[in-house]
Amino acid sequence: MPRRAASPVALLAAGLLVLTGCRSEPEIPAEPVPSGDYVALGDSYVSGPLIDVQDPTSPACLRSDEHNYPSLVAKELGVSSFVDVSCGGETTAMLKDGRTFDDGTVLGPQLDAVTSRTTLVTLGIGGNDGDAAAGLFNYCLIPASANDQSCDTFISDYMPKVYDTTRDDVTSIVRQIRKRAPRAEVVMTGYLRIAPEQGDCAALPLSSIRRKATLAWEAGINDALRDVAERTKARFVDVRGISRGHDACAGDEAWVNGVENSPDGDGAFLHPTAAGMEQVARLVVEAVRAG
Repeated sequence: MPRRAASPVALLAAGLLVLTGCRSEPEIPAEPVPSGDYVALGDSYVSGPLIDVQDPTSPACLRSDEHNYPSLVAKELGVSSFVDVSCGGETTAMLKDGRTFDDGTVLGPQLDAVTSRTTLVTLGIGGNDGDAAAGLFNYCLIPASANDQSCDTFISDYMPKVYDTTRDDVTSIVRQIRKRAPRAEVVMTGYLRIAPEQGDCAALPLSSIRRKATLAWEAGINDALRDVAERTKARFVDVRGISRGHDACAGDEAWVNGVENSPDGDGAFLHPTAAGMEQVARLVVEAVRAG
């Protein structure tokens, strides 16, 4: 089982592990990226790190092969072909350029899975851009490294610029999807709530300052993605809205884990549980069926 790390790493992934040694330029050719009628793109809030059962064909990506939301959506919609290339730690740059890990694993660009045959694309990306998630985790949430001053400065002084850049970069990704797949419906997903609106808990021990800062981060990144959807006429599913009351302090009603990995194979720390993935899948299916 991967162990929690406190050093800043630009990823929304669990344990934190195999993704820290990513190089920007592939050194050996990647395997061809498969395509499908439904293609799922995104980072670890899509891939489902440490939600059993993990996909053995791409262990570096920490992808659940049964219980992340793309798998549930594909099953519910009965799509004719489905490809999930979501990967923990993914940024918008990696989505279009690919990546290489220190162990030699090479991943081609996720965007290569989108072709003219694709009719549905789900996209959850942006949280890792500009070290946004790394900063949130390490300055605000992980007890060993978080403190009020660093968290407040990160959220108030640093993140506003990241929201602007992320908005533009994700807009570019959606436009590239539309060029590759003119007939595809694009459904964008944001990020489930981590922090409660009031108080804290053993699973997520927060000061009032860090709790409010985390709420501001969650609102800011989701608002930026909503803006992208409006710009590009993609559908946006409000996962932050439906997860009110299902934060990491909600006990049996939580849709994300606190600062520890689930001991029961139900997701990585500060990441969705299987129940959270089910709720995101429900919203995505409703959006697709609404046309």
